[in-house]
Amino acid sequence: MSKDALYDNQVTAIVHGFMQVWNRFEATLSKELARIQDSLQGMHPQKEHQQNGNYELFYRACSSIYPEGNITMGEFSSAMAVPFSTATRIADWLVDNGYVRRLPDDEDRRVVRIALTETGKELYTAIDRYIRDRLQQILSGLTEEERTILLLLVGKVVSGLKDVTR
Repeated sequence: MSKDALYDNQVTAIVHGFMQVWNRFEATLSKELARIQDSLQGMHPQKEHQQNGNYELFYRACSSIYPEGNITMGEFSSAMAVPFSTATRIADWLVDNGYVRRLPDDEDRRVVRIALTETGKELYTAIDRYIRDRLQQILSGLTEEERTILLLLVGKVVSGLKDVTR
């Protein structure tokens, strides 16, 4: 078998392996995130509990808002890689569920900014902590040296993905 064929087989095995475990991981994650949201709801009993929890969308959207504090709708659309109208619908969903609030822009009153509410920040940090804990648990089977190499290589892959998706 040629090196190229061996490499193709290894890549295919990795992709198939991830796909086989992804649905179970995602189901476990959704259950855990619902539990996290319920516990946060207990901290804010005055707020009506929302049943429509799309945690993947929530986390993706808030990952673009959280580091900046607040962003414009144009920046949000760009970060989510969706048309402005879709970004608006996502922002509407986040606002309706109490995760985000709209803010005026200090310099241009035509511009709308969005920022996480306290509930949004709490849920985002709880999800982020959960994901980091699970990743550390997954990586615990590797030696420190293996983890260092893996994280370096994954960082390079992420950088390559950023380059090809610009």
